[in-house]
Amino acid sequence: MPPPSSVPSGPVAAGDATATPVRGRRLELLDGLRGIAILLVVLSHGWVLWPIEWIDEHEWVRLPFRSGNFAVTIFFVVTGYLTYRSLSAHGLVNMRVGVGIVRRVLRVAPATLVVLPVVVLASLFSDDPTSREANWQTFVHVSTYTWNWHVQTDAINARWDLGHLWYLSVDMQAFVAMSILLYFTRRRPLAQVASLVGLLLLLTWWRMHVTELEPVLNVLLRTTARMDPFVVGVLLGVLLTFVRPGSVSPRATAWTGIGAAVALGPLLWFCSRDDRFLGWGVTLLEIDLALLVAAVALGGSGLGVLRAPVLRFLGRHSLPLYVWHYPVFAAVETHTGDWAWPPRTLLALAITAVACVASHLLIERRVARLLVHPFWARLRPQQGVSPGADPRREDLRIDDLSLPSGKA
Repeated sequence: MPPPSSVPSGPVAAGDATATPVRGRRLELLDGLRGIAILLVVLSHGWVLWPIEWIDEHEWVRLPFRSGNFAVTIFFVVTGYLTYRSLSAHGLVNMRVGVGIVRRVLRVAPATLVVLPVVVLASLFSDDPTSREANWQTFVHVSTYTWNWHVQTDAINARWDLGHLWYLSVDMQAFVAMSILLYFTRRRPLAQVASLVGLLLLLTWWRMHVTELEPVLNVLLRTTARMDPFVVGVLLGVLLTFVRPGSVSPRATAWTGIGAAVALGPLLWFCSRDDRFLGWGVTLLEIDLALLVAAVALGGSGLGVLRAPVLRFLGRHSLPLYVWHYPVFAAVETHTGDWAWPPRTLLALAITAVACVASHLLIERRVARLLVHPFWARLRPQQGVSPGADPRREDLRIDDLSLPSGKA
């Protein structure tokens, strides 16, 4: 899903006094976009806490409460783009696949490895039918980022209160696959474009094909049916390296960004039904998000709504929000079955907030310190690429947008 905030890292242009403000504005916009996504994810899981009959009877009320897949697509496109920026920070010819994968695991694993034992221990205080074997299988598959495959093939014995972690498995699988693809094509930019376009077309066809053959749940959990937005993000990163600085007018980027942002509204409606989403919905949404992210990357203005403080805050902390909200909702529902839905919802949101704050203080900050430790500098190329000479230079100078921002 998710993923969450950023610590700038990588080469800094000496004496570049203008880079920081521009970079900050762009990070704010992508944080805001991810803030919208995590809001939609949380609302889509609210069925655990509140009645949904009235919501489902009113189409326009239903939209924000049934758009979790729409939101996850946002995460995939943004993460795919940032994956390319991260891997090409020192030039793709110098990329080190193993280091990138290790850093990615270190970023995501701590939060999930904490939530797993907490959920299992909490289940001891309820009438939880989950067997010890099922709990063990859950731990193994979540930890090895194969959880979506396990839920797809053995949903009955999988913990439903951790079902949402399928996203992190698909995200990691896509990250590894794209890292390998970029490594083998690192010296041939045109081969990157051709490979990614070919893969995207194949994945799009495959998604539409399996949608006609398999139950919706199986399709929604398939790596090959969900990773095409990630590929779109990576492809966008590659294509932007061919855009010369100043070749696109600020007016063009501004109107492109505004148009793409406005189009998210009708696309939210179109993608609210699984059949439409898995058909052309994903493809149309991918194209729109690619235009929006491109406008942000090229410095487009007119997207001030994405800079709203509450959206930026939620976007920066979307990883712990994503990991914790669903098991908390499930636990609260289990212990407050006779409560009215308003107090139950307030309690669930309060516990989620406490869990996220604790995660930030006890986990996220330490992960941030680990990932900016001088040790990593020793693993970078001895002769780094000059930011001014690197055609892949981008002011979003980051390793991963899921890294916590600010000082640890």
